[in-house]
Amino acid sequence: MPMRDRVRIEATIRSNFTRAPVLAIGDSITYEAAPGHLCGARVFNAAVPGDRLSDLLAEAPDFAVRLAPERVVIAIGINDSLPPHPDIAQWADDYRTLVALFAGRDLVLVEINPVDPRISSFVTQLDQDFIQRANAVIRDIAAETGAHVVPAPREVITRDGLHPTPAGAALWRARLSEAACSVKVAR
Repeated sequence: MPMRDRVRIEATIRSNFTRAPVLAIGDSITYEAAPGHLCGARVFNAAVPGDRLSDLLAEAPDFAVRLAPERVVIAIGINDSLPPHPDIAQWADDYRTLVALFAGRDLVLVEINPVDPRISSFVTQLDQDFIQRANAVIRDIAAETGAHVVPAPREVITRDGLHPTPAGAALWRARLSEAACSVKVAR
């Protein structure tokens, strides 16, 4: 069984036995870097390596109902930047649909990390313009919904130009914690 399918099945099974108030959904970066706790609360990591936004749209309604999380971390998009990628307007609509599934929850939207051009074969594969436009969409949706936004760093510490080393994962978690655990001012 391919790893991606195994991880998805395991997450579905484990979701039946968790009461974690925080749900993290995303791709391989989230799968590898999501914390066990965020803002003092347990995190259920349902991220699946290789996932795209369309995959989250298929899985998220079930997680929204079954887990009823208080906080949701959405960290997706790098795989969507692989050609052929969706039109950015369609991607934005789909992202809004995903966010709407978790209306009323404390949302944390994570921008797409940059690719490390020094060691990455991914640089030529991924559409950097798409990543920049997708990050603008994420910031816009965060502003519209009052969600926390985790800005992409200028540089990342990776083992292959894309996936974080343990030190890179620690920095990802620190940025996530700083954004998610800050007190938001009511508008």
